[in-house]
Amino acid sequence: MNPQENRQPMTRRNRRTGSRFATLDPSTLSNRQVRLEHILIEELQSLITDEATDPSLDGIKVIAVHLSPDGGHARVAYAVVALLSREQEAGRTAQSGLARATPFFRARMASHLQLKKLPQLTFTFVGVTS
Repeated sequence: MNPQENRQPMTRRNRRTGSRFATLDPSTLSNRQVRLEHILIEELQSLITDEATDPSLDGIKVIAVHLSPDGGHARVAYAVVALLSREQEAGRTAQSGLARATPFFRARMASHLQLKKLPQLTFTFVGVTS
């Protein structure tokens, strides 16, 4: 394989960085993204259980966080500990409580985490757990 074949055209971005081959390594990007997702899961669960005082947030378990590639948006999947017969009511109550608490969560995460860009949070109800 000829190194000339892999060469990218010189763009304005490449000229600014001083490198002809200024590209992001996808494996590094995905590892960072996975680490940030785990950190966000732990931080959000900690905030919900330890610092939030809203009773509508009781029993919420953060299941997963999916971070966008640019880190500007995070989709948070959560479940609520409740009876299966009260799934819809528990989901509505938790969703409204999370919507009210989102600015609090972002403020606390900004003070705890050293990130250049704190992601916008969107919460998605997955279901109930027993």
